[in-house]
Amino acid sequence: MLNFSFLGTSSIEWFWAIIDVVLAFLLAKLFLWALSSILTRFSKISPDKIRSVIERGGVPVSLLIVLIGIRLALMHFPIPTDYLVYVSKVYVILVTLDITWILSSFVTTLAGEFLTQKAERKDSSINPTAIPTILHTIQVVVWGIGIVLALTNSGYDVGALIAGLGIGGVAVALAAKDTVTNFFGGFTIIIDKPFRIGDRVRVSGFDGYVTAIGLRTFRLSTLDGTEVIIPNTAIIDSVVENVTREPARRIITDLGLTYDTSPQQMRQAIEILRQIVKDNKHLDKKCNVFFSSYGDFSLNIKLIYYIKKNSDILESQSEVNLAILEQFNAAGLNFAYPTQSLYIEGVKGKVDIGSNNTK
Repeated sequence: MLNFSFLGTSSIEWFWAIIDVVLAFLLAKLFLWALSSILTRFSKISPDKIRSVIERGGVPVSLLIVLIGIRLALMHFPIPTDYLVYVSKVYVILVTLDITWILSSFVTTLAGEFLTQKAERKDSSINPTAIPTILHTIQVVVWGIGIVLALTNSGYDVGALIAGLGIGGVAVALAAKDTVTNFFGGFTIIIDKPFRIGDRVRVSGFDGYVTAIGLRTFRLSTLDGTEVIIPNTAIIDSVVENVTREPARRIITDLGLTYDTSPQQMRQAIEILRQIVKDNKHLDKKCNVFFSSYGDFSLNIKLIYYIKKNSDILESQSEVNLAILEQFNAAGLNFAYPTQSLYIEGVKGKVDIGSNNTK
């Protein structure tokens, strides 16, 4: 009863073919179980991380075991030569793509761990927000190479296929020009690192803090409290000012004293301003103070000082202004305000404007 034939294959060959497939599935399950057990027992990885590792690396390896089992099972069947060619091509494509899956998972996992460790260092030049984009790019490159190899090994002329898609590719590229430009703008952010998440920047007329960076756009939380989504092309087409990276904030203050200020008082005023800067712990000791010009109604002094990077800009500026007001008042230095002298032709002496005398 066991000696029968089905589809041109004896019962014995069917038996061994089924055994090959079943063993392949069992080996795949055994591999996944062993991998999970080893990771759980000998590592401190969380359960979610273990599941992620198994899905990334374990599943494609187990699939490769199953494909090998299916290939061994097919050897028990007398497949016609014409069909065997197509079966072999499909099998080569599947195996190549599965190996590409394994390599992609392996490379991106290693690269992700390496980049994450580098980004956590204080002196790191790697932008943490760029890591997903870098890993996605690696996956695209690996899969692109894998697909080309799969088609080449199965006998397809990849060069002719690419040439055939060239005309359509030009049309697609023209239609997606802005998207491609934004994409390269995202790579510019990754490579040049003009800013990071949390930096305050001024770009395209907007001033705010970077909250997210993507392949097409980045987001700013403006000083008004609104969120602005800016295309990455702004990095290419506009000037970007990174306020966060300034070593110190330069403040320019113009002061005007009355014209009855003596040279000694002018020197005293300059010395007071220098001492104010020197005594304030939030300011850089470097400053410029000089008698700048003769104004229409005042003798002008220009004060240039620098607020340290980690200090409160507005609070420090307020402290300096209050110190100037207090010390100038204490020294009897008078601030000028707009005044005019009116000369009337034919009238000698001073005229009392408030008088009712019309003579």
